[in-house]
This record gives sequence, structure tokens and C-alpha cells, in this order.
Amino acid sequence: MSAGDTYNEKELLLLVAAGDKPAFSHAYKLTYQRLYYFARRFVDEETARDIVAETYARLLKQPRTFDTIPHMAAYLTSMTRNACIDLLRRENRDKTLQEELHYLSDPAWEPAIREQDEVRIALYKLVLDEIEKLPPLARSIFKLSYLEGKSNAEICDILRIKDKTVRNKKAEAMKALRIGLGRFYLLLGILKIFPGF
Repeated sequence: MSAGDTYNEKELLLLVAAGDKPAFSHAYKLTYQRLYYFARRFVDEETARDIVAETYARLLKQPRTFDTIPHMAAYLTSMTRNACIDLLRRENRDKTLQEELHYLSDPAWEPAIREQDEVRIALYKLVLDEIEKLPPLARSIFKLSYLEGKSNAEICDILRIKDKTVRNKKAEAMKALRIGLGRFYLLLGILKIFPGF
């Protein structure tokens, strides 16, 4: 079939699935507007064109089988939506990083950053002192979990104990720390000193 020919739906979808470029071009003409205007809801014109072009390029590289043209259009719309979301997340992450770098590089904030670091160091030392007061098994489990980031299953393997024992000893350690640290315990989550707190 030449590029100027028309296709019935079943024929078009079979040829698209086989990677036929003229059929793909025809499918592109049928669905482009929908994808472009969908992408424009999230991004500017140029970016929308780029995202839609990339969506078609991905389909051309990895052809798929579709039941109907609306099924193909829905799949392409989903790919376009995901690409827009990924782009917006990257931009947001980059913007947040830039804001943090600007914040950190501003000399006016140096005393506040230094003070916050000093508070973190003092609290970290206080927590380490309290950890050393824990019973040996609870201390080992706490260190493996919160200082080394090990999972319960990994701790079970390392210490050759049951999962229930790990959970109970972690709870015991947390309770002892809560009592030992008093009002400072609440700062652990806020200052994000230990992962998983």
C-alpha cells in the first residue's frame, strides 16, 4: 500500500504492530492533535511537540498490538501523560535543588545553618549515648536498623534470630530512647538524623 492509501482500522493496527512506516504515519495523523493538546495542558508548545514526537518514536521502536484506534490513542495519551509528569518532576526537583543551593550559598544564612548543624551534632551525640545504654541485643538491632539501614530480614540473618524478636527489640529500643531523650526525642524526626525515624 502506498502512503496515500487509506486503511481500514484492523489493517492499520496490524501494520502499525508490524512496524510499517506508512501505516504508522497514517496513525500519527489520526492521533497527533489529541496528544499535542493533551500535552499542552501541562507544558509549553515546544515541549509538547517534543514529548509527542518522543512518544511516537518510542512506539515506532517498540511496536505494539492494539484492538482499536481509540485503544491506541489511549495508550499514546498515557505515554504522553507519563512523559509530562516525568518532565515536571525533573523540573521540580531541579528547581528545589537550585533553591537549596541558593539558600546554602547565601552568606546571610550561614549562622542559621551552622546553628542547625550544631544542634544536629549535639542531638546525634545524645542519641548515641542513649543507644549505648540499651541492653546488648536491643542496641545491636537498633544500630543495624537505624544506623546501617538494614531491613528486619537482614537483621534476622545477621543475628540469627526471629523476625518477631527483631520487631520486639526495636520497639523496646525506641521506648527506651523515647524515655531517655525526653523532649528531645521529637527532634529526631524533624531534623532527620536517622533514616526510618
